[in-house]
Amino acid sequence: MNKKYKNALGIIIIMSLIVTIIPYNIVSAEGLNYNLSSQLELNKQVTGELKSIDDINYYKFTTTSNDSFYEIELRNSEATDGVNLYLYSENDSTTQSYYLSASKSGIDSNVQKLERNHTYYIVVKSDIYCSSIGKYKIMVNEIKDDVPDTYKDSVSLPLNKKKTYTLDADGDTDIFKFETTKNDSFYNIELSNSEANDEIRVELYYSDDLTTELTRIYASKSISASKGLKLSKKHTYYLIVQKDTDTSVEGKYKLKISEIKDDAPDSFNKCVSIPLNKKKTYKLDMDGDIDFFKFKTSKKGTYTLTLANKSANDLISTQIYSEKDVTQVLGDMYVFTTSKSSKTFKLKANHTYYMSVSEFSEYDNVRGAYSITINNK
Repeated sequence: MNKKYKNALGIIIIMSLIVTIIPYNIVSAEGLNYNLSSQLELNKQVTGELKSIDDINYYKFTTTSNDSFYEIELRNSEATDGVNLYLYSENDSTTQSYYLSASKSGIDSNVQKLERNHTYYIVVKSDIYCSSIGKYKIMVNEIKDDVPDTYKDSVSLPLNKKKTYTLDADGDTDIFKFETTKNDSFYNIELSNSEANDEIRVELYYSDDLTTELTRIYASKSISASKGLKLSKKHTYYLIVQKDTDTSVEGKYKLKISEIKDDAPDSFNKCVSIPLNKKKTYKLDMDGDIDFFKFKTSKKGTYTLTLANKSANDLISTQIYSEKDVTQVLGDMYVFTTSKSSKTFKLKANHTYYMSVSEFSEYDNVRGAYSITINNK
């Protein structure tokens, strides 16, 4: 073996020993050394200091097993100029999630949902355009999400009870579900924007699929809004509550699903029988409600139909049919609020006639009580 080869082999052996003896440091391509990271305790503010313009401070924290948002706050308490904070999802500078920038005596923060049971890294240094030294404060605050943002973990809503929930952070989405009863019912969905700082909305879905949206309800700040619909019996529906603006929205809201049993079915097949010569009171339970009835004549002659609008908030109408068919109309009437109207019909003996009562216009939102009387005296 020649002398040059021996020298080269000796150098290789020495370098191998050095690498074996010296501990491995996690150093990024930018020269960031994550091995220097101090462990941060959640929900506790800590003070750090940039002692020179090139100083870099390292931190790490581990998220909990909860479905949570994490607010990271940077306070530039005493530094001479701007201070930046960088969040990384791994000990790797290519995994930057976002950064905060706090000018002198300023504050910056960000809230995001982070992975569960995962270690994140934070780097704090002078703003790239500044030569900042001095003290700053940082805090990682866990904010538990009160309502999950997945269909699988959605929260069950009880019927007929108003419950309070929170959009915990900007971008929060709350997903609920509720089951309808075996009754022929309307369901009124009420969204109250009690404390959220801007407009929010609730969306109703037929199933756990975003393509099955049925309706939306919008509630501006400090406003309640509602909408009623006839829904399928014994079926699970889903609701999604979220912001309805590009601005940052968070805060409390209230949600209520009320069952309103339909006192008269909305089809010929299940219509209610009306006795002759007796006043009967019914109700348009919800916007869009149509009530169907039937009555049987006892003899041939003149029958008087009286429709009284007792408390419905707008014009209502009735149609009388010679058969179980909406095309077989014998006549109709229209009645304003707190008024009544009568009309006579020449009817056959021992024949079943049908009638319907509804709001006059599909653009009206009419609810309230009315009475029907059919006389053959």
